[in-house]
Amino acid sequence: MTAIRHLTRRDLLRLSPSVAAALAVGCRSRTGRFVDREIDTGRIAGSIVGASHEVGHRLRAGGLPEPQEIRDVPVVIVGAGIAGLSAGWKLAKSGFRDFEILELETDAGGNSRWGANEVSAYPWGAHYLPVPSSESTAVRELLEEMGMVHDLGPDGDPIYDPRHLCHAPQERLFIDGRWQEGISARELLGTAPAPGDQAMLAEFEQQVRRYQDYRDARGRRAFALPMALSSDDPDLVALDRISMLEYFDRAGWTSERLRWYVDYCCRDDYGCSLETTSAWAAWHYFCSRDEEVEYLTWPEGNGRIVRHIVERLERHLHSGMLVYRIRLTADPGTSETSTEGVDVDVLDTRTNSSVRIRARQVIYALPRFTATHVLAGYELPGIDAFSYAPWMVANLTVDRLPEGAAWDNVIYDSLSLGYVVATHQNLRVAPGPSVLTYYMPLAVPNPEVARRWMLERSWDDWVSIILGDLAPAHVGLESLVTQIDVMLWGHAMIRPVPGFLWGEPRRRAAEAFGPVRFAHSDMSGISLFEEAQYRGVRAAEDLMRDVGHAYRSSLGLAEEGV
Repeated sequence: MTAIRHLTRRDLLRLSPSVAAALAVGCRSRTGRFVDREIDTGRIAGSIVGASHEVGHRLRAGGLPEPQEIRDVPVVIVGAGIAGLSAGWKLAKSGFRDFEILELETDAGGNSRWGANEVSAYPWGAHYLPVPSSESTAVRELLEEMGMVHDLGPDGDPIYDPRHLCHAPQERLFIDGRWQEGISARELLGTAPAPGDQAMLAEFEQQVRRYQDYRDARGRRAFALPMALSSDDPDLVALDRISMLEYFDRAGWTSERLRWYVDYCCRDDYGCSLETTSAWAAWHYFCSRDEEVEYLTWPEGNGRIVRHIVERLERHLHSGMLVYRIRLTADPGTSETSTEGVDVDVLDTRTNSSVRIRARQVIYALPRFTATHVLAGYELPGIDAFSYAPWMVANLTVDRLPEGAAWDNVIYDSLSLGYVVATHQNLRVAPGPSVLTYYMPLAVPNPEVARRWMLERSWDDWVSIILGDLAPAHVGLESLVTQIDVMLWGHAMIRPVPGFLWGEPRRRAAEAFGPVRFAHSDMSGISLFEEAQYRGVRAAEDLMRDVGHAYRSSLGLAEEGV
């Protein structure tokens, strides 16, 4: 028997007194109807699944076996997240075939991985893709290849297949003891506006429109996707030096509900709070896409995109491979570039045997913090500026959907982001079993402490936390749940903290190290599909240009980005 409670800050800290002081900073008190009762978790199956942090931590421990075999591969891509897969996608599409992609996990996709059971496929991370803007040319190309484009409009813009656009009802919010449709700032403040709320909302919305309409002397938008196409005008860049909380304070926007809404958006896209998100990143969230943007979504979330790419790269992709050492075979500072190459030492985690791959070029598509453990001689000044948000994601299999469920279901003032319904896009007449994908970013100022705390929690702990959090909105939900599986993402996404996006460490992270190029959303400072794809495609195009392989660019104007 396990006691479930609504998760408040105090409840969270009780689970691990040793980290109470650190987690208390940045975790504001959360409200909700108190729940404290015993449930029989014995009838709920489940476990903690992936990711392979224990294997990855062997990089720090050392003692890995020396290679017993040597083979030649012209190009090696390290990592099969969206950036690595996108690099492979672009190479293969351009007729460049001599490459391998090495991935530690059993499944490719990074935080766009997915799972499935007898009820439905479901995401383990990213669960939707906004309809791409005109700057996201590579995303448009990929979606057209996937058959997602239904037609072209009068202006030539793609019209996406309505079967894959998010169906209604899209969003609902549990607030003031009831569910209401929609979770926008206007819908939120409209329920019970405090004095001055409407005026602050009007100022906030006016600022959004100003930034959306902004064009600099070169015609660049204030905030674009990919972010490399954004304006670098000094007054905009200065936003990166303060937090969004400081921006709100300076603007005099004291509305509690407006602050909660923007904080929710920062946690949703960045794993950061209002206090820890760069104001530039926060405004990018609201202003880089069209105001009435639609969303493409599938039962497995962005796993649908991963599956499409993997099917085309199957013979190039090797899973269960821990790349533990990369060494240049010539000094990148010498003039003998014609003899330069790369040795890539790889542990096959299934056989515990190692092989050395001799390559001419490498695309390193792992999070940047791993490079200091893997890439011999590589130094990135300011590497400590790269910090990562830990997340917990759970999939709850239920006998039937909670009443009135929308696609996205959010609980006001919860530490979680609520849940999405994996079966929402199914066109069925009668309701039946479903899977709810529940998201909780540990959005505290010290992610390292939160990461350790997260990994110390047992499955029973997480079941108590999840059901306790949902209980105020769904009395008796546990009686519908048959299984809860939990994924712990220790380094789920790069954190766009103040000063990072336009700081020197991030800009230098894009510089190649001899024949090693880097491709990851870390290099943008924002963990979005569009950014990861851009970095992967750009690395592939740079490589092909350098080796003299003909290709047609997928980036358009994005080739100007840095």
